[in-house]
Amino acid sequence: MSGDADNGTTAYPIRAVDRVCDILDTLANSKDGVSLSDLAEATRMPKSSTFRYLTALEARHYVERCDDGASYRLGLAFRPQDTRGLEKLAELAKPALDRLRDQLGETANLGVLDGGSVVHTVVSESPHMMRLAARVGERGAVHSTALGKAMCATLPEEQVRAILQMAGMPAATETTITDPDRYLEELARTREQGYGIDEGENQPSGRCVAVAIEGLSFPAGVSISAPDDRLPVDRIPEVARSLAKVARALGNQMRS
Repeated sequence: MSGDADNGTTAYPIRAVDRVCDILDTLANSKDGVSLSDLAEATRMPKSSTFRYLTALEARHYVERCDDGASYRLGLAFRPQDTRGLEKLAELAKPALDRLRDQLGETANLGVLDGGSVVHTVVSESPHMMRLAARVGERGAVHSTALGKAMCATLPEEQVRAILQMAGMPAATETTITDPDRYLEELARTREQGYGIDEGENQPSGRCVAVAIEGLSFPAGVSISAPDDRLPVDRIPEVARSLAKVARALGNQMRS
């Protein structure tokens, strides 16, 4: 067997894989988007071949178009996560959410956005026998959860549409929003009122209120979830104010 490893090449190079890696390396090393022409030049491929590779990578969300529609960058699949920041936030959030749970008597949650889904990072469960409580590490859909709405309301429309396209918008209940344009209208309401609401959209007879934590390097939010008969509509403003107070405190602690 020949010793190709000595000259820095692979023993069994696969041309298509090398080309994909060349494209991704070029995009990873660019702070801004890279045009089709520049990518073709950098990878020494014809424009037509480069475009075919980009189309396949775009379909898998490894690559996405920039705002100008003419250049490319790494997609959602390569969004870096601030692991150290996530750990710090979870440590700070646990006692704050425990106090919030004790204050309101319902399940308090910390969620972060990971790719196209909400990940429950801290869950302080309600003492009630009947409760709405996700497991730590459990993933939820952005389009049917209050946490997803609160976090997506802080993102550019283009990124939200990319997330919805990647994750899909299946109907979890009869009230789940399954249309991207309607969801964007819901995000506008979320920004206006300062909190997101899940009105039985993720679980029947469930209600959840969430507020985004601002000023972090990654999207995150806190929420209260409960059966709708214990969290009536007239309590939503009170719950939202309590969540906003916790979110502000966590944001300040993370920045200090």
